[in-house]
Amino acid sequence: MKHNIEPVINPYFSCHQGLLSTYASYQKRDYDMIFAESWGFHYEKGDCPFGKSLHPGYQKRRKLLLDKFHGIKIKDEQYAGKENLLELFTMILPYSPVIIFQDVYDCPWNMSYKRNHINHYILVTGIEESTKALYALDPYSTKDENIINVDCITRESGAIYSFVTTPLNNLKVEDYLEEITTSLNHIKNSNFFHNIECFKNDFQTRFEEVMLSEYTDVYAIPLIININRIVNQRYCYCLFLNKMISKKLLDPSILNMVESIAEKYGLFRILLIKQIMKKKRNNECLDIISEIIRNEYEVYEKMKSFQITGDGTNDRNTTG
Repeated sequence: MKHNIEPVINPYFSCHQGLLSTYASYQKRDYDMIFAESWGFHYEKGDCPFGKSLHPGYQKRRKLLLDKFHGIKIKDEQYAGKENLLELFTMILPYSPVIIFQDVYDCPWNMSYKRNHINHYILVTGIEESTKALYALDPYSTKDENIINVDCITRESGAIYSFVTTPLNNLKVEDYLEEITTSLNHIKNSNFFHNIECFKNDFQTRFEEVMLSEYTDVYAIPLIININRIVNQRYCYCLFLNKMISKKLLDPSILNMVESIAEKYGLFRILLIKQIMKKKRNNECLDIISEIIRNEYEVYEKMKSFQITGDGTNDRNTTG
């Protein structure tokens, strides 16, 4: 038994976003609204290395958005042991492919196989009945179909996730406008601007950890990876913005502004790599962070004029 699914390949998608998009496409559904949760910036001081202290700061609403806007529910099942996992695959796979956690260290097709431990997800699309080998898609790593033995699944116990496709909801304009307000509330409630200001201030001192450490790769790689994740999520947020613009709920200039911000994060990442390789710091990175902060705030202020008000109306004609 196997689902013949064409993977959705997009270099900006996280592994999980790529799997949700792949299944939605398989069901001939859109998936752009799942990226409404992609605008964020989390930075937390602590004992961990500088590069591990930041991440994209998702809203963690992907399942809700996929269900509400695209009519696809995600069900989770717990398994305990590989035999139980096989039983669940045999039961679920005839009706739905399955998402499961898989460390890239255990993915033979991934460049980090047997080298690095990185949290990851794959989509199991079928099972070979005689050998019990699993067919898997991993569009984050490769467009090819992969085969993996159940014994190579990373976790002995955990959760798997399957899909149920339902009729599309009868959505109103207010449902879409509400996502603008939710984005703005997330920026405020997650201390977005405080986080990015703290990152900028600490960058002047903590970047020395990266450049002067005897184990540069251990410190540099997480920093470069996490900045790249933030770059990618700004581009993903643009998919949501484009959807809103197509419904004439946002001004197209906002999309241009966020694309420009994504490009600046990308430039920041390139300059970081150059400074790490030269082991020499300059002010270029700080200047770009300052510019990014200004631009992020401009987007925030402009989007506030398009949010939905408490009485359920759009206040874009009365503010800003």
